[in-house]
Amino acid sequence: MISHTVPARVGILGNPSDGYGGRTLALAVPRFAATVNLEPAPRLEIVAAAADEPVWGSVSELMSRVDREGYGTGPQLLTASVRTFANVVATQVDKGLAKAGFPDETFRLTYGTTIPRQVGLAGSSALVVAALRCLAHYTDIDIPDEVLPSIALAVETEQLGLTAGLQDRVVQTYGGLVVMDFGEMTTDARFGVAHGDYQRVEPDHLPPLFLAYRASAAEPSDQFHRVLRQRFEAGDSTVRDVLHHLAGLVLEGQAALRWKDPDRFASLMGENMRLRRQLGTVPESQLELVDVADALDAPATFAGSGGAVVGAYADDGHLERLAGAMDAIGARIVRIGPGFETEDDEGQLDLGL
Repeated sequence: MISHTVPARVGILGNPSDGYGGRTLALAVPRFAATVNLEPAPRLEIVAAAADEPVWGSVSELMSRVDREGYGTGPQLLTASVRTFANVVATQVDKGLAKAGFPDETFRLTYGTTIPRQVGLAGSSALVVAALRCLAHYTDIDIPDEVLPSIALAVETEQLGLTAGLQDRVVQTYGGLVVMDFGEMTTDARFGVAHGDYQRVEPDHLPPLFLAYRASAAEPSDQFHRVLRQRFEAGDSTVRDVLHHLAGLVLEGQAALRWKDPDRFASLMGENMRLRRQLGTVPESQLELVDVADALDAPATFAGSGGAVVGAYADDGHLERLAGAMDAIGARIVRIGPGFETEDDEGQLDLGL
């Protein structure tokens, strides 16, 4: 059996300028992850996790879940991954770099995930990246780390028609804390896809970070990004100016890390959210997470596009107060960053996860 596990991620600075030639800084969160397995089988199968089985208690439950989580499921994502990878193999075969015959192969793909659905932690892209890693392993095709995110993005944009950027796939491919610059894209001659400049940086001088999410605030991110794209392409000056400033925060964040100034870095997270609010209408259920953190002097910003935020706290007492306030609105909170990579770490604060 071939198995690959890919972590969730939180966007800290610059998001969502990745889709507009900007910069972002994001952190992988192994506390939550998606795993895809590939094993030989007499026919090609994609086995759904129980949570993705199309079963509902009623029509109203179906409507509620679709409105909250969208139509995308694990089997759809893995099916699109296989289809996209078949194109990759065909290209490699044409160039004499891979064996022929992949379309006739049979195998079973199974998957599982602990990433909360549609709260902005990149659960969909984690499944796609894990599936592509399995398929690359299976076919013995070496895909460079800088290239894999672009192929993963094509799965969702070209096969499923979703609007998305490269950030999630990059940090999930590289792991750790990653700075991404999409200003000058380079086309890989072998695979024919473009990529930016990606660098892992030491996370040791980040402020103490927490992740809070609220399942009831889950919402598909595609609609927000679709409207943002329309406004950008229409020349909306506010959108273009905000995206430019968001990209600039990444440079300031890098400087704060170099100067070992976690307080300055934390203030940039608050500034990131102030700018993010100007990009479009966001549900109050998501903004409330930020407002709760702000009320307790904990700078926070959206982890992605959904019902999760990443923020900075001062000490354990501060975090306990945040945990109580988040619990009061139905949100759950965990520590993330260096020293809190897995759910089994001592000192992990976990309200019901």
